[in-house]
Amino acid sequence: MQRRIGLGLACAALVTLAVVLWRGDVESPGTATWISVVSAVVSACAFVADLLNGFRDGTPNQGDRGRQAADALAEAVRGQWAAEAQLRRLQDPEPLNVRWSRVGPPLADHQDNIHRGRPVPPPRDGDQQLSRIAEAFAAVPSHRLVVLGGPGAGKSILAVQFVLDVLKAREPGGPVPVLFPLAGWNPQSLTLREWLAERLSAEYRTLTVSAGDSILAHQLLASGLILPVLDGFDELSPPAQGEALRRLNAELDDRLPVLLTSRTTAWSRAVQAGDVLTAAEVVELRRLDFGTARTYLERTARPDGRGSTSWTPVLRAVPPGPLTEVLGTPLMVALARTVYGDTSRDPAELLDAGRFPTAESIEEHLLDAFVPAAFGDAPGSTWRPDAAHRWLRRLARGLDGPAPDRHAPDGHDRRRGTWRLAWWELPDAMPRALRVIGPALTALLATAALLVPLAWYGKGVVGNWDSPLSMVLHLTGIFAGLCCGFACLLPARADTPQGPRRLARTAVTLIAVAAPLAVVAGLLAPPLFGLRLGDAITPRPVWFFNGCAFGLILSMLFAVAGLPRRPPPLGLPWAGSASGLGTVRALAGGLAVAGTVLLTVRLVVPAMTCLAAGLLLFLAGLRHAERAATQFAGPAAVLRGFGTGLLRGFLVCSLIGVAASAVVGGIVGAFAAYEVRSAPSLGNGQRIDGWYVRVAADGIRTVESRKQYAGELLPRGPRIMPLAVPRHAGIAYNGRTPEPFHQPVRIRMERGGPVLITAGRPRADAWNVVSELPPGVRRWLAYRSTPAVIADVVVPLAEFGVLIGAIGGCASGVYRALSTPSDTLRAAGPQSTLRTDRAATAARSAIAAVLAGGICLALIPVVGSGGALGTMHTELWVPVGTSALALSAWGRLLTARIWLAVTGRAPWRLMAFLEEAHRRGVLRQSGAHYEFRHLRLQQRLAGAADHTSPVASPAGSPVS
Repeated sequence: MQRRIGLGLACAALVTLAVVLWRGDVESPGTATWISVVSAVVSACAFVADLLNGFRDGTPNQGDRGRQAADALAEAVRGQWAAEAQLRRLQDPEPLNVRWSRVGPPLADHQDNIHRGRPVPPPRDGDQQLSRIAEAFAAVPSHRLVVLGGPGAGKSILAVQFVLDVLKAREPGGPVPVLFPLAGWNPQSLTLREWLAERLSAEYRTLTVSAGDSILAHQLLASGLILPVLDGFDELSPPAQGEALRRLNAELDDRLPVLLTSRTTAWSRAVQAGDVLTAAEVVELRRLDFGTARTYLERTARPDGRGSTSWTPVLRAVPPGPLTEVLGTPLMVALARTVYGDTSRDPAELLDAGRFPTAESIEEHLLDAFVPAAFGDAPGSTWRPDAAHRWLRRLARGLDGPAPDRHAPDGHDRRRGTWRLAWWELPDAMPRALRVIGPALTALLATAALLVPLAWYGKGVVGNWDSPLSMVLHLTGIFAGLCCGFACLLPARADTPQGPRRLARTAVTLIAVAAPLAVVAGLLAPPLFGLRLGDAITPRPVWFFNGCAFGLILSMLFAVAGLPRRPPPLGLPWAGSASGLGTVRALAGGLAVAGTVLLTVRLVVPAMTCLAAGLLLFLAGLRHAERAATQFAGPAAVLRGFGTGLLRGFLVCSLIGVAASAVVGGIVGAFAAYEVRSAPSLGNGQRIDGWYVRVAADGIRTVESRKQYAGELLPRGPRIMPLAVPRHAGIAYNGRTPEPFHQPVRIRMERGGPVLITAGRPRADAWNVVSELPPGVRRWLAYRSTPAVIADVVVPLAEFGVLIGAIGGCASGVYRALSTPSDTLRAAGPQSTLRTDRAATAARSAIAAVLAGGICLALIPVVGSGGALGTMHTELWVPVGTSALALSAWGRLLTARIWLAVTGRAPWRLMAFLEEAHRRGVLRQSGAHYEFRHLRLQQRLAGAADHTSPVASPAGSPVS
């Protein structure tokens, strides 16, 4: 039934469209409006038909919902760490045989507490090794295990292996092991459960949805469906370690098991200052015995015809003590395998006691040689090994730091102290000024790329751009307004509260910024005859200030819509939903049909906007992108979000627009009133520069020209006076055919404004003619009361404020409905989230531009084609879409990549380089983040001097 209703409405709309095209004049504005309305109805019917046929999902209870969320989280964690284990070559041929031994008091609790009075089973052969870590954890009755070890002992590898082993044995609905880097926890301000829930919510946005009285992340923790794997206790500051241990003892229970890793020295210090972890088994990773390291290196090296390898003569002899000591840690064994994994290097150099007298010197050598070796082992590499080493040093310095800082703008995730590189946070590494100038410049270039060709070839499609100078000044003003607006009006982050106080602050800030511009504009070009926002020749000094006003208005619209200065990567809200994808494609088809129809009636700009938006939306509908951070709730939820955002945006933008316009109009009107009231006293019939002034019996002021005046009359529709303009004036014709005249004229200052009277022609609006009058005559003709002068400026601006509200409502509705953060934990990788963000940004910007343009076209018949909408509509709806591109995570990254490349901190193809570093094992990937393979490697790279050369590249290594 619902589908038939939708199809019936669509057929009725198509029949109406056919009748209009058959009976109407395709060149008339009324016909064009009908076509636009009918096309919009067709698109809406297609959208609603799919909506009504869409989701019928039932609502599961909280218990089922929690288990479903746990199962989804398990799949995400499994995919994440399985990929990392493969990149670390744990399966090639198998992980190093790391062993451990139990540790008793004083680093561990009493054995009776740990085993709850049960006898401690003696270790069996093979129990205390990496492949049995999950079984060892399950054997502890309290399910609390602390793993100690030195730097590079393999604690993080053990944590990864533990996560994978537990997931392998996990039953549906069981607890999910999740690895949490402990460096981000501040136990002095957050409880353990609060921090775990915060991290789960931040990394896995689906868990932020409401589940009863709390969010889903809290429910999973309370239900015992999360098994925290806390990695890096030693990365907490010493004062925080004692408090963290107290928090653990106070909050852990049977529903919250834990596996914790730490360096032995840090754990010993914390225990001595406080207490042990109650009922927790403590084990310490042993150093690798030399035989294990030797076997591993020989098995992973290339054999010759006799079965020996390059490591055989080095390790079969009696190696020096420093080398034996170095090969006692899994990290150094893995580095040695990579550095000497090709035939261009010989591990026999490690036997040189002159070059490597100590174990520390060998470790530094392996750390320094790792990156060049990783990038130099494959012919045809895009990047030179020495260049890769240099860029990674710069990135490591940008990531390094003493302690987590919530406001550190260095491109890594110090807000949580996780030592993670997020591509959407790279712009924070730029200087503060560039973080504003860069997006503003990107927005300007995207807008100019569309507006400049339209102004140049569109025959007046863009108003007020009568010369290249006016175009440059207007664009410069837009750039200045965007810079100021982005810096002062936009919220800092996506989660910044948008309550009444924030919106009031936005209004006050906008007025405070616009007031000085109004003062300057009032001084340079006071509007003596009032203010016109359409069909008016703009004085040259005002070109720049008009651009500033456009930039500030756009910034205010984006601020109300909630677009932040630091946006997260976006997801496609319809990803993963067959009905959602179908709806998007149907809407894209409707836009394409509307664009085709508009093109047939020569409405080029709206037609091209619809066609471009339809294409972008169709491509986004084809993309099976990364999951969004929130579950897709169907087209109905999107429509509800759009409706809420539309209503809120309209009300807020209208109030702010009217208030700011009234203040600006009052300031400019005050200057105009001063000029008008100081007009010279001219006698009746007095002549000034060829113009005669007269005062009629009814008090109306008139000026006459006895000379021939060259001008044009532009039609403005029925019952509206034509517009008189000087010959060859810089004004938007908008397809109108001018009627030239050359004869004496008379101008009367009537109540509605100046009127041009010529013999044999209709009365015309003389607004643009009076601008050519001598200054004294112009001021004399404009003389009227001060309230009338100010009202003539304030009223048009206040009306324009309502238009701002209509466009702002559309933008706010679209951006709030489609600005869905991406699920950065379940992401396939940083590159995937970047592509998804680009597609989502283009789709929402295109829809916002189409709706803004539709509002303008729908209002033109109401307010008249000679108003602001008749001459400035293109300047309004195009930037609503193009400027928002710069406020996306992808748009900000464009600026950051240029700055990083110009300053030598990163290559031009930054994301491709990071992906290559990940593929070669230098970086590891955690969802949408990159991390260095080991903190020791990052610290070594960060400490290397710029002028030092890395280890010589292997012979024959590729160059860029």
